[in-house]
Amino acid sequence: MQRTNAQRSIRIRLLCSVFVRSDKGRVWWGAKTTPRTETVLRIVRILLITPCFMFAAVPQQPREADKDTTAMLQANYLYNIAKLVEWKDAGMRSGNFVIGIIGGGNLYQELIKQYSTRTIGKQPIEVRKLPKSADVERCHMLFVGRSDLALLPEIYKKLQGQPTMVVSEYNGALDDGAVVNFVKVENLLKYEMSLANAQKHGLVMGLTLKNLAHRVEE
Repeated sequence: MQRTNAQRSIRIRLLCSVFVRSDKGRVWWGAKTTPRTETVLRIVRILLITPCFMFAAVPQQPREADKDTTAMLQANYLYNIAKLVEWKDAGMRSGNFVIGIIGGGNLYQELIKQYSTRTIGKQPIEVRKLPKSADVERCHMLFVGRSDLALLPEIYKKLQGQPTMVVSEYNGALDDGAVVNFVKVENLLKYEMSLANAQKHGLVMGLTLKNLAHRVEE
């Protein structure tokens, strides 16, 4: 609760009565003020007021982010989906298994923390934070977050026929060209997928993946 002016004034005088002494002894609250006591009063007022401005002026340090459960679930989905997909392109079955992320900062951090030391088959997982550009690098999976959906039309064009699984999180993504799309169903995160889009990218979706999907477009 904020102090009133009267309360603040009382507090100042009490502080002065503690710290100020004259040649005749303690200067008591209510006694006649002297130039010296007036000076001390001004100093104490400054000392009491200054911290308020200091706290207001100093930028607040960013609070440690709470755990993003959506990012955690998306990361888990991406990892398990990758294990249940076959890439027909022989070049995608060797080297690192690359997961590219545009936007989705929390998802990127979660993938790094939980899955960057794991493998898909014999391929070590490599998580890349990609620039916000439609000129995407070659990767096995590409997630485009909600904040960068404007890039998707051009990305879909550039990745036509390429062995990259595009994953997003908006209504109508499968119709636009995404292979996997995250959706909320009764506040639960689930995924839907398009077999036709998967085929265009040379991807074979496992039966378990189909059975666990919220919706499958043939």
